[in-house]
Parts: sequence; structure tokens; C-alpha cells
Amino acid sequence: MIVFVNNYRENRNEIRRNPLLRCDRPWEGWGPHLYGTVLPLGSKLGMWYQCLAREAGRLVSRVCFAESRDGLSWEKPGLEIIPHGRLGRTNIIAEDECSIASAFDRGDTVRPERRWLLIGYGREGGPRAAYSADGLRFRWNESRRTLFASADVVNAFCDPWKNRYVATWKTTSRRHRAVGVAWSDDAVWWEKPLECPVFGADDLDPDATQIYGMPVFPYEGCYIGLPWVYHARYMKYGEWTAERMYEAQEGSPKTVDVQLAWSWDLINWTRPPDRAPLIALGREDEFDVGMIYTARAPVRCGNKLLFYYGGFDKVHDEKRPKGAIGLATLGLDGFCSLRAGKRVGWMVSRRERFSEPIVRINARTGPGGYVVAEIVDRWNEVIPGFSRKECHRFSGDACDHPLTWRTKTFPPAALLPDGETPPDGGHPA
Repeated sequence: MIVFVNNYRENRNEIRRNPLLRCDRPWEGWGPHLYGTVLPLGSKLGMWYQCLAREAGRLVSRVCFAESRDGLSWEKPGLEIIPHGRLGRTNIIAEDECSIASAFDRGDTVRPERRWLLIGYGREGGPRAAYSADGLRFRWNESRRTLFASADVVNAFCDPWKNRYVATWKTTSRRHRAVGVAWSDDAVWWEKPLECPVFGADDLDPDATQIYGMPVFPYEGCYIGLPWVYHARYMKYGEWTAERMYEAQEGSPKTVDVQLAWSWDLINWTRPPDRAPLIALGREDEFDVGMIYTARAPVRCGNKLLFYYGGFDKVHDEKRPKGAIGLATLGLDGFCSLRAGKRVGWMVSRRERFSEPIVRINARTGPGGYVVAEIVDRWNEVIPGFSRKECHRFSGDACDHPLTWRTKTFPPAALLPDGETPPDGGHPA
């Protein structure tokens, strides 16, 4: 099949109404951010986000909960779970027990007290798991066991194709911060396929590049990664010390933005060669000018993917950063696209078997733009009745448009060059 595209525009992040959540509670310290999870909860969305606060000379890590009916206006409910000072009703659900909360509704009807699972980095140093009946009241004292060895960034997700839990964990490479992978059938006993990074900075990256962490989510048969790219140099040789690390990153931007990666097996990863941000930093006067960290997966809302993220107004290692939570949107399946420009562009798909002459497309055209296609055989000869001139033109903006032809059915197989009828009754095109 050949598709001709004229004036197709790539889907981009839309203008953002941000930030959606600001620091407005005394226990939120530097401000809310994601590190965390956003999930549909019936007619609402639930958000498990993180706050860091320096209190009484020590750093306190808290997981808090918010909910929304429209994804834009968020409420922080008063829950009687963890108090703060004299305030008994807060939205804190964990304090000093866990950070970077990956929350899962497992729908466990056999053991309803374990319906909800939360995996995060525990205060003992390593990933921990806890269970809950309602997604809010997690039983942290049930187990103190560390799931596997990791540095202080862990993101987890459910893999529907392998029926397992998967976590990406922070490790090191020759370029310092990098990402490893582990998986488990039961979220209790974990296996690392490799005791080394599976994703890190490479020679196409600038010298000042490290991978701070990477949430991953399953999408249309593959795995999409959202690497948090830390733009800082690392020492090239010698023993590690904090002083030498800080010295090495002097003069680096020390910003964090979000890029894109994908994999078919969670071991081998591909990245766009331009290394452009998927979610770019804000302008100088905006809340996300310094750093951006995402929730572990986007939320689908109609024909949009909603990427909730935490932004900071200062770069890494600067004192007193202010955090808030914002939203970036992307058209469904809009991770990559083809764009024609002023001249007609075209592409040839891989060979497919058609049972009926319909092709579904995700496209957006500008003024005067259009998309048409023709169906060809394996020798690139147009199948009678399915030329571009006989295709019904598409113009507009749609993510699942059925592209059709004036001809409604394929010709008899005898009219095909090889005269062969495929086993499934379709036609090779």
C-alpha cells in the first residue's frame, strides 16, 4: 500500500493550563511533584504524588493523594490516615515509608485486603511493596523486605503481555546515572535479567547527559519509556566522592527534561536521533523551568494522552526549589509522524493481508491538505480499482479515520499477477 500525504502536521504537545496543583498545605514542603501515579478511579482520576520537606533538620518524604473529576481541577481530600502536627485530617497516605509511588488497582476479589499494591523506594534503602483495600491505607509494617537492590529511583508497571510486574531501577554506567530492569510474577520475588544498565546515555548524547530514571508503560504491543534526562557531566575517572561529583558537574545546565524511548523486549531500547524533549522545560518565568519528572504512565482521555508531570523552578542541587504539578497532552498515537510540507510526500507500508479494502489512519491536515492511498501488490503494481485517484480523500483531524475507495471489494484472485488465493481469503497488498 502506498499512502500519499500532503501538508500533514505532526502532533505536538498542546498549550498547557499549568500548574494544576501548587503547594498550599503546610506538609507539602518544597511543593507537590510527580514521581508518582495517575489512574482512573470510576468517574474520577486519582493521583498519588510526592512531597519533600525539610523539618527539624531532616528531610521528610511524603506520598499524598488528590482526586479530580475533569483532570484539570484537583482536590486534596482530608483523610484521617497520617496527621501533621495538630492537623488530624490531611491527604498524606505515607510518610518516610516510601517515595516514587507506583500504585496499582489489581482488582483482587479473592483477597480484597490486597486489592491495591504500591511499590516505591523505601526508607531502608531499596524498593518496597505494601498492600491496601482502598488504595489509601497501605500496611507498611506487613513487610520490611527489600524487593531488590537499587539506588533511590524506582518506577514500576504491570506488563499485560507477560502477566508480570516490571520495574526500572537506578544504577550507574560509564556515564553515571542509568537505568536497569527487573521483573516479577507476584510482586514479591524479583529477577534481574541483567545486573547492569539496559538504558543510559550514549555517544549521540551531549557530554553532559545522564539518565536520572525512566518510567515505562505498555503501548500498542511495545514498551514506551519516558527517560528523565539529567543534563550534567560526570567525573571520568577515579574513586567516587560527593565533592568530585559536584566538581564534575560545575558549569553543566543541571536541568532535567523528559525524552522518548521504545523497546520490544525491555532490554534493547531505541531513541530518536535528535534527542529532542517530549516534554520540554518551561520559559524563565514558569514553574517548570528547572526540572520535569513524569507520572509513571499517561492517562487516555478520548483522543488524547494526558501526561501529568512535576515541575521545579530550579535546577538539580539548587537550594529551596519550588515544585508544582502540570499537564502536557499528546494526540492519541502521536509519538511519531510523517509530515509532507509544501510538496506531496509519500510512504510505502510493509506488506499486509487485507480482508476488505479499508485502511484506518491517524492524520491531521492543514488548509488545502489531504491524504489519499493506493493498494499495490508485491511488485508495486496498483490493484485494479484501488488507485489514488479512486481513493476518497481525507482532510481534517482524526485519529481513526477509515480510508476507503470507490471500489467496494477486491477483484477475483485470478486477476492478481500470481493468480493465487491467500489461505485466509484476503489479498496480499
